[in-house]
Amino acid sequence: MKPSKRLILCYALCGTVFALSTMISHSVQAQTFTVLHSFTGGGDGGQPEAGLTMDAAGNLYGTTLSGGGTSCNGGGCGTVFKLKHSGSNWVLNPLYSFNGVSDGLAPQGRVTIARDGTLYGTTSQGPRGDCGGWGCGTVFRLRPSLSAPHSALAPWSETVVFAFDNGVGSLPQGDLVFDQSGNIYGTASYGAQYTRDAIYELTPSGGGWTETVL
Repeated sequence: MKPSKRLILCYALCGTVFALSTMISHSVQAQTFTVLHSFTGGGDGGQPEAGLTMDAAGNLYGTTLSGGGTSCNGGGCGTVFKLKHSGSNWVLNPLYSFNGVSDGLAPQGRVTIARDGTLYGTTSQGPRGDCGGWGCGTVFRLRPSLSAPHSALAPWSETVVFAFDNGVGSLPQGDLVFDQSGNIYGTASYGAQYTRDAIYELTPSGGGWTETVL
């Protein structure tokens, strides 16, 4: 007696589910966990709270909330770092250590790679305004120092693109996004007069940047 169409369909579906289950099981079992770098809280930074950004060459860039070469409450003001694949290992290179005075502190978002290869990011505090005593945060730009010798260990130079103040969106903690015109978009923990969170836009204007709370 020939099997019914319904029975044939059932066999086909069961076989497909079994095959997929086997493939997924093998895929999960094939995963391995490798520590690329263990932070010390010193010059290499500490407390990496954001994700990583990868460039076209496969290098990884990230930020740490604390650590670095200067002290903010005894724990360092935060860093930006680069992880480069070297043979079978990964080598971490601290690109910049924040000082907490003129350049901000405590970055809590990923860096964004601009078209020219420079890095843009945010610090959640400093150097302007009165947001908990440490300032209201910045948007910064990092690029290789033009005066330093060409070396993998040469620190990068930092420029504060925009320093937030009390009266507008402040304490930025998220990632940045560029549009096709070069405008920057991001999120801040506080809106105008500390009332709400905010989404902001930074537009190039007269050699500087103008903020609009969206």
